[in-house]
Amino acid sequence: MSRTSWWLIALAFLGFLGLILFLTHDIIITNILAYRICKADPNPKTFIKKTVEYPESIYWEDNIYPGFDENDRLLMICNYLDGAHLKTMALNAPDGTIYVYTATQEDWRESEKIQKKTQEDWKKYFNTLDKEAREIAKRARVYSPETMPCFNYSIVFDQAPLTSFERRYLWSDEVKVTELKTGEIVAYNRRLMRRFYMMLPDFVGHRYFSPTALCGEEGLLYFDEKVFTKYGRGLRPAKHKVFIENRIFTKENYK
Repeated sequence: MSRTSWWLIALAFLGFLGLILFLTHDIIITNILAYRICKADPNPKTFIKKTVEYPESIYWEDNIYPGFDENDRLLMICNYLDGAHLKTMALNAPDGTIYVYTATQEDWRESEKIQKKTQEDWKKYFNTLDKEAREIAKRARVYSPETMPCFNYSIVFDQAPLTSFERRYLWSDEVKVTELKTGEIVAYNRRLMRRFYMMLPDFVGHRYFSPTALCGEEGLLYFDEKVFTKYGRGLRPAKHKVFIENRIFTKENYK
């Protein structure tokens, strides 16, 4: 074999190695960063010190969206403010104000009477539930963060800090559940998510991050249901019309 042929083979091999490195460099960097972040404080990334059946009053603060808009607040009323386990709910709005809602079981009297056996029954149930929620929403009281009343617990969602380099490969967020009378954090979850790898792209075509958490629990907005075990209607009721995962996947200002 001639020297020219050897050079061509060598160049082809180096080109192949370069292609493999190009396609896998994000995997290497992502896993190195994830290992370091997952081992760093705060550790553990997830804990629950106690569970509560009757929290009675909770303040939700979502700083990732940020806040709960009018439709989200109606959804939260329907899904969580049952008037028994949870009687008072406060939600931060996108404009920085705090909306406070109260309810008793009597507020849900008509929807609770409905037998949910057929498709028509369910349709009637959700229509009635929506009407009852809107009546509760009309009684909202609006506060500033400085003037809002006291609550038994707070649930706060935040984007966890990452460097600009880390954000090229990872997303991190956290939720803290605090007992406000004592100031104790009774539950905590910080999750780390990676972007889709170049070799295994998102074929849906509109998402940024793989839904599998590298550390912490995946369901950030459902984590509080492991702490407050009795509130909520149905399996993993939503807190926003658009799930947080879809929002951060398509977030135009994410850098």
